[in-house]
Amino acid sequence: MTMKTESIHIEQANEGQAELVAELARKTFIETYGETSNPENLQLYVDKHFTVEQIDVELAKAGFRFYIAWINGKPVGFTKIRKDRQPRGISGHKTMEIERIYVLQEFQGFSVGKELMKMVKDLARQEGEQVLWLQVWQKNDKAIQFYRKAGFVVYETTSFEFGREIHQDFLLRFDLYN
Repeated sequence: MTMKTESIHIEQANEGQAELVAELARKTFIETYGETSNPENLQLYVDKHFTVEQIDVELAKAGFRFYIAWINGKPVGFTKIRKDRQPRGISGHKTMEIERIYVLQEFQGFSVGKELMKMVKDLARQEGEQVLWLQVWQKNDKAIQFYRKAGFVVYETTSFEFGREIHQDFLLRFDLYN
């Protein structure tokens, strides 16, 4: 598919954009996990984490931020970062978590994820963070490949509650202090 695009524009979401963020989150999450997940567990997770009310709460919380990627005036992806928790296995460093980074399927391959990741790394450096970290489902090979290409390394494993299932995730880190 060939598509002429203007440059990718990334902006921080504001409290008035909770509905947009929730819609984008639901769609990208279902696109990502719809074919590999139990539909009931997928729906339970989406209904808990991607409601307008939940996104409203998170947009208002200190330490939580969402950034939306736009192409030609259309929201095509987003990232959610947070600074309110310290990851297992990393101590003595200022950390920032990338809790979510998703791109609509039709815009994958247009460097949207790469630009979101670059923006997060630049932001973390500007704010004096020393380590970026995230967790990813061990069976999400495409995401793991993306994170490794961005310089992240697996350093630990953890469990993740997904609906009524417990998934095994990798914890990954990217050191900013080297």
